[in-house]
Amino acid sequence: MTMRITFRQLRAFVTTAHLNSFVDAARALHITQAALSNSVRELESAVGFRLLERTTRRVRLSREGEQLLPHAVHALDALKQIEQSAAQLRERHQIVKIATSRLVGWSLMTRIYHDFHAAYPDVRLTPVDVKVDDIRASVEQGQVDLAISTHSPVAEHVIATPLFQSRICVVCPPRHPLARRKRLRWKEIVDEPLIFVGNLPLLHLARQLGPEFRFSQVRQVGDTTAALSLVAAGMGLAVCPGFVEPATRVHQLKVVELEAPVVSRQYSLFVDSRRADIEGVRRFCDFVREYFAKVGKGHVEDAAGEVF
Repeated sequence: MTMRITFRQLRAFVTTAHLNSFVDAARALHITQAALSNSVRELESAVGFRLLERTTRRVRLSREGEQLLPHAVHALDALKQIEQSAAQLRERHQIVKIATSRLVGWSLMTRIYHDFHAAYPDVRLTPVDVKVDDIRASVEQGQVDLAISTHSPVAEHVIATPLFQSRICVVCPPRHPLARRKRLRWKEIVDEPLIFVGNLPLLHLARQLGPEFRFSQVRQVGDTTAALSLVAAGMGLAVCPGFVEPATRVHQLKVVELEAPVVSRQYSLFVDSRRADIEGVRRFCDFVREYFAKVGKGHVEDAAGEVF
């Protein structure tokens, strides 16, 4: 015979057994005494024997009830653990950890975060602060669910999807002689004190520009905020992607395009394939891809006014 035992029945039995009173147990469970008694009777009917001995003054366990009580308590504890685990899994499905540079987050992601939150208010977006050179590694090592960074080979379990391109520019103090120009040739800045964010941009430029370009003064800093603060202090020019412009307005710095040659950097979405099917991650990735698809094949900064 198959017994149909429910959480409600076990809870009614265990609570009554511990309190030795239907009245007190009903009060503790916030149900009527009739509903409590009915749950206990259902359980007794399912197991095939009496669990509680009822008298006018008190309730006590039958011999069979004494033997079944520890198992009932264990079953309730197991069910509570299942509920807690399910709640944690639901929460995990609704939390999306994202790694980007501070510049990408400030210049390009604010509108995306806003619109995604309006569409999916139950998904909690959590930006994670990592060093620029470690963004992709944070996905590979499972620290985050996804990242947006410059394109580069990654581990097999990481899915890379191209998102947009940005033109490499130079940021000048407002009174610098070069700040009046709209475009500059790379050869015109080789002797300027140049500031790079991280090590990767400099390596990328070395491949793009070739050995004939040798910068005489190079300084590397950890993030774009530090680079722009040095520019504002008159300590050099920062080599940055074109979408840096919103972050330069505080100190009225000037963003000047670089050409001969024009150098662009590809940015991609990196997703841990082991988490790609998590509901919140999947929704945000689809949202980001659709958002940047509006940019097309041009440079992302050229679409900033319309898209971002």
